[in-house]
Amino acid sequence: MEEETKTRERRRKLWKLLLPLCLIAAAAGALALRSLRGGEEAEPEVVTISTLERIVDVSELSTFTAVYNGVAQVPSADKPEEISYYVSYEAKVNAGLDFQAIAFGLDAESKVIRASLPPVHITKVNVDITSLDYIFLDKKKNASTVSQEAYRACEADAKEESEGEQAIFSLARQNAENILRALITPFVEQLDEGYTLEITWEGETE
Repeated sequence: MEEETKTRERRRKLWKLLLPLCLIAAAAGALALRSLRGGEEAEPEVVTISTLERIVDVSELSTFTAVYNGVAQVPSADKPEEISYYVSYEAKVNAGLDFQAIAFGLDAESKVIRASLPPVHITKVNVDITSLDYIFLDKKKNASTVSQEAYRACEADAKEESEGEQAIFSLARQNAENILRALITPFVEQLDEGYTLEITWEGETE
């Protein structure tokens, strides 16, 4: 179908990627340092795994957001092989990871902090319901109740499409590493013990 071919071509052309979330890294780093210091009379910190875990205790964090303009196709309930209507939409797709799942290792002799990060995944899909625009093939579906079904279809479509976009995962990983360094490096530098940070990803070998 010509309309379906145009729809798929449009999907691939409408990905728009946002800038890295540098401000998140800076703000999170400042917050972590303030919580560790706990006031002027706080005891001096030393590098331990428990200390590192406290620094990154921020739970799930979206490290990249992509803006997606897509077109979902909704099949007929009675005849799944037939399309009832198409619906275009705008959505924001967040990708990130659970920072609490980072596994730390510490080599005091060589002064190396090793951090193994869990895989990046899609953390949230937010479809702008006001952006929905329809092309009805089945005129009976053109009713006020169609919006809820269409919204769910758009969410599923955006998630499926985003999971196939390696650029999102690559940028989310890069930003996750930047955020982790922003959290850990200031703390290590203030101790002046010469530690360095090595980052790996779960399931990958160096």
